[in-house]
Amino acid sequence: MDKLYLAGILLLLPILGFSQGVKGTVTDEQGNPIPFATIFLKETTTGTTTNDLGEYEIHLQNGTYTIVFQGLGFQKTEVTVNVNDEFITNNIVLKKQEYRIKEVRVFSGGEDPAYPIMRKAISLAPYYQRQTEQYKAEVYLKGSLLMKKIPKLFQKMMERDEESPDIKVGETYTMESMNEIEFTAPDKYNHTVLSSRSTFPDSNDEDVMGYITYSFYEPHQDMAISPLAPNSFSHYKFVYEGFFYEGDVAVNKIKIVPKRKSQQTYTGYIYIVDNLWNIHSIDVTNEAFFGEINIKQVYAPVKERSWLPISHRFNVAASIFGVKADFWYAGSVKYSDIQLNTNLPVPNVLMKQYAAEEAAQKAAELQAEKEQEMTRQQKKMEELLAKEELSNREMIKLSRLIEKESRKEEEKKEESLEIKSTYKITHKKDTTKRDSSYWETIRPIPLTSGELRSFEVKDSIKLAKIESDTIKTEKKKRSAFSKVSDGFLSGHTFYANDSSTRITYHGLIGLSQVDFNAVDGWSYQQRLTLRHEFDSVHTFRFEPMIEYAFAREKVMWDANAWLSFAPKSRANLSISGGQQSKDFNSKYGIDRTLNMFSALFFKDHYMKLYQKDYAAINGSFDLIHGMRIRLAASYSSYQQLENNTNWSILDQDKDYTENTPPNEQVTPEHLMDQSDMFTSLEVSYTPRMRYRMYKGRKYLRGSRYPTFKVNYQRGFNNVFDSDSDYELIRGEISQKKEWGIFNAFNWQVGAGYFSRNDQMHFSRFQHFNTSEIPVNFKSWENAFMLLDDYRYSTNEWYAKAHVSYTTPYLLLKFLPLVSNRLWTENLYSSYLTQPNYKNYVEVGYSMNQIFLIGSAGVFAGFEDGSYARWGFRLGININE
Repeated sequence: MDKLYLAGILLLLPILGFSQGVKGTVTDEQGNPIPFATIFLKETTTGTTTNDLGEYEIHLQNGTYTIVFQGLGFQKTEVTVNVNDEFITNNIVLKKQEYRIKEVRVFSGGEDPAYPIMRKAISLAPYYQRQTEQYKAEVYLKGSLLMKKIPKLFQKMMERDEESPDIKVGETYTMESMNEIEFTAPDKYNHTVLSSRSTFPDSNDEDVMGYITYSFYEPHQDMAISPLAPNSFSHYKFVYEGFFYEGDVAVNKIKIVPKRKSQQTYTGYIYIVDNLWNIHSIDVTNEAFFGEINIKQVYAPVKERSWLPISHRFNVAASIFGVKADFWYAGSVKYSDIQLNTNLPVPNVLMKQYAAEEAAQKAAELQAEKEQEMTRQQKKMEELLAKEELSNREMIKLSRLIEKESRKEEEKKEESLEIKSTYKITHKKDTTKRDSSYWETIRPIPLTSGELRSFEVKDSIKLAKIESDTIKTEKKKRSAFSKVSDGFLSGHTFYANDSSTRITYHGLIGLSQVDFNAVDGWSYQQRLTLRHEFDSVHTFRFEPMIEYAFAREKVMWDANAWLSFAPKSRANLSISGGQQSKDFNSKYGIDRTLNMFSALFFKDHYMKLYQKDYAAINGSFDLIHGMRIRLAASYSSYQQLENNTNWSILDQDKDYTENTPPNEQVTPEHLMDQSDMFTSLEVSYTPRMRYRMYKGRKYLRGSRYPTFKVNYQRGFNNVFDSDSDYELIRGEISQKKEWGIFNAFNWQVGAGYFSRNDQMHFSRFQHFNTSEIPVNFKSWENAFMLLDDYRYSTNEWYAKAHVSYTTPYLLLKFLPLVSNRLWTENLYSSYLTQPNYKNYVEVGYSMNQIFLIGSAGVFAGFEDGSYARWGFRLGININE
């Protein structure tokens, strides 16, 4: 009995030890609650917030605490409290912040005083991104979802779908979690979920922590362009609205105004600490395509000169396709084990601020020694920082110098090419098995009535399911026709018991099953895919297909077996064979579905076909890291085909063009029936290729260097009665560099030479990435958008080059009607020369990412310096 009593006391100790603290409400001078005001405990380096009713509740052990209350637009207030054995009620009234205007120098052109401040802040952003080497933090995260509207059509679809989440309009859904974060500069996070609970429908109780790690010091963000990015002056105007004192520091309030309405920019305010040029707080809004996103962060000097965010607030007012919902979550952070990056050079302008008055002389002596050891880049950096005013060019140069200096230590450590995950999340065992009393003792942000009701409803539902299997709500059972239509009509995947084997049936009806062209007429195919995973890194796939061409009265088939092995070498082997009608330009030619619609509705048949009966074997592997070998061999029999139908929907009288590819180099021998024994060897190499290992498999993640590629092809004569006799050697260098939001530069140069071409089928010519039809489904990079699909193919020699540039803003995106779109603007330039068609140059401009997948562009072609053609192209980028 004594043991049971003692065990009960031990279980209650965490609750009894924290059954006291401070609580209350934070209001303005008119008595209105201040939602999500920041609260910071100096002794414990803990930051939290009030809830949306201005309420707070902090559980503390006995002792004396200094608590700082502040809200954006309000003066900071400090109070000292003595915590004993019960909760202290301490209601706080925050006064409205009064802003002063500094005496500022006025330059010609009337530049706003905000610009010199922002230039310094932007220049020092790389330093502050790496200033804190590492820390540990306890993070409480609370999120809520209020569903405001769901269209009736969606509601009916959700009712029919057994797997659809049960979401009701007007209900509040809540999650909360306690987490541990271990941070190592510049971007490595180890995240451990200690406990969590959620009423989100079908939730796995996994918390979203991405916004906690969201840094405005980072210039390349996924959401929008940071006001501290080096290129921010191209996208924002800044307006100085005054300053206020917070202790010994002055804080500048700067309004962020986008130069144009855009989904890639923020509006709002950023507060910069004077003379330190770091973030004090930020309150910005982004107008995304799905709704409005508001982010609030408040920083504080949690240790010495390390300013870190102490409270977070993230709001989303979503409205898309008639669905409306509000989602918000807030974070409370308690820091520990904070370590500064001692290897990071501290700029002189900050050293002067950091040095205490009594240590000023010593700091000056140390700085004199430091200056003697400075590199030329460091001296140049200090010269720029010492300037009272910076030009935009000097700001960008300074930012790059600081970035380079900040990365030096990281580059010394960067010996391995393997990219380790910078964000790792783990879950403690039984993280969800905590009762309400546990949460009441640790929760730093009080629940609202709606959030509290959310958890009570969930608990009551759990209890009802335990007590009685009859007390539950079931959705309407799906009809037999619905199950069949979802399965066999549109396709279905069948899994083995252990899910290591799955068979996918691709369905009876769909565009992939039906085709039409002038050679085969209507055709219908059926396809299966069998996939078996021996383990996480060894996979076998087998895909058979059978097709019937009605106009030719021909059964066609194809089968491919593929095996992956040696995962660190990314090795794979495939064996395939079949009898099919194939496009002469099968790698780059027109999509079959587009050709079908073009033929049926416009009587334009772009695709030229031949019959190919073949057996092939292909393999590839990494010989060394960065160097890949590809081997291929095949034996094929080619048969010439003619049109077998003239049918179409709209035009029965007009004839289809003959099934002969137009090309001046093509002779009857290139199209006649023949056999081909083919081999190919390709070696590609990318220096310093980065990679990531995931579940034992290697995934490439790019390099700062180009990729070099050499390919050798040979058709052997008199091997298995082969008629072929040709040899091709070609090389290529290419690279694609991406940075920032939607910025990319891509280039490719290549050349090839047929050392022999005595006999070869036209399908073995060198074909190019062309787009004869005005609409396509492929990428426009490394392509000739105005050339015919077959006319410029060659069996002699060629040289080509492609350059493309992608940016969020270039020309049309500055217009008001399109500035608020996630579209990108693109410039293209291509060059081609070959024996019968020399010095062709093509230039183009396009808008991409229209409705996320669409493209529209205009192109012009020049032959030997003279204008030759122009064209408009539309694209649906489903194959990128």
